[in-house]
Formats: sequence, C-alpha cells, structure tokens
Amino acid sequence: MKKAITLTVLSGVLLAGCSGPAKDAEYKNINDLGKAYESAVGGGVDCRESTSDISKNGWDQTQCGPTGIVMMFTSDAKRDEIKQKNPLESGRRWIQGKNWLIEADQYDAEKAQKALGGELLTS
Repeated sequence: MKKAITLTVLSGVLLAGCSGPAKDAEYKNINDLGKAYESAVGGGVDCRESTSDISKNGWDQTQCGPTGIVMMFTSDAKRDEIKQKNPLESGRRWIQGKNWLIEADQYDAEKAQKALGGELLTS
C-alpha cells in the first residue's frame, strides 16, 4: 500500500513540473517567447531564432510556423504603433501580453492565449 501511495504522489509531482509555459509572463527575449508559443500551440510549430537587438528599433519579431508571428516590445507605445500599422486580416487574432504580442490564426491564437495568458483581441 505504501508503494502505491508513494508512486501516486511522485506522479503528481512529476506532472506538476511539466505544466508548460508560465501564464502572463514577461519574456526576456523573443526566442523564449517563441519557445513558449511552440509549446502552447504544439503540432510541430517551429519558431525561427532571432539574433536582432530589440533595443535598436524598440521591437523584434519572428515567424512561427506558416502563420504565427511573435513580437516583443520595449514599450506599450511601440506595441500600439505596430498594431495600428498592421491591421488584422479576417480569421486572425492578437494575443497581447505584458511586453509581447502574438498574431495567429484564430484557433492557434485561442490555444496560445489559454496557455500563455494575455488578452485575446480581434482588432
């Protein structure tokens, strides 16, 4: 009986450690955000690595799979400027986090928002 209880507790601890990306996190670089998006969406989505310096332009972005785009910003004003200059096409959504923004197809956006937090926006 003790072995069964120990295994059950250990299984719970191991599963808790594999909970995926943190919700409503502030990311330190675009590649970390890309990895979180890959984990959230699944299905073999790969994000390109970026070596850009975010401080140069106030923002950075990278492509994730055929339709996802993850972006990071040094200020809310820069994020708002980029959103205004790039209106969403039909069927696309934004997920807006602390220092990041994701543009994706509706269903990928919904999966990402559920895992990563942030606010799901249609415009």
